[in-house]
Amino acid sequence: MTWIHRLRLRVLAWMLGIGLAGIALVSWLAVPAWPVVGFAVAVVVATVSSMTSRLASPTCLSCGNNLSDALAGEHGLVCPDCGAITRTLALRSAPESSIDWVDQESEQA
Repeated sequence: MTWIHRLRLRVLAWMLGIGLAGIALVSWLAVPAWPVVGFAVAVVVATVSSMTSRLASPTCLSCGNNLSDALAGEHGLVCPDCGAITRTLALRSAPESSIDWVDQESEQA
C-alpha cells in the first residue's frame, strides 16, 4: 500500500472517529449539539491539516520521501529511495533555466 493511500485511510479513520465521538457525546450526556459540532469540525480541520502538511512540499506519493532535491526528468520526479515517478510535481521543480528557454521559444514564434 502506497504512502498516499495510507494517509487517506488514516485521515478517514480520524474523521469517522471524531464524528462518532461527537454523536456519542451529544446522545449520552445530553450536551447541546451545536457546540459539539463546532468543536468536532475544528478538531477535524486541525487533524487533517497536520496529517497532510508534508504534501505542501514535493513528496513521493509512493513512500513519502522528500523530493525537494530531486531534478525533474521527462516523466516527472524520480524518488531516490523507491524509484517511483511522481508526475504531478514535475512542473513545480523544473530548473529555471529550462523555463527561461521555453519562454524565449514562445516569444520568437
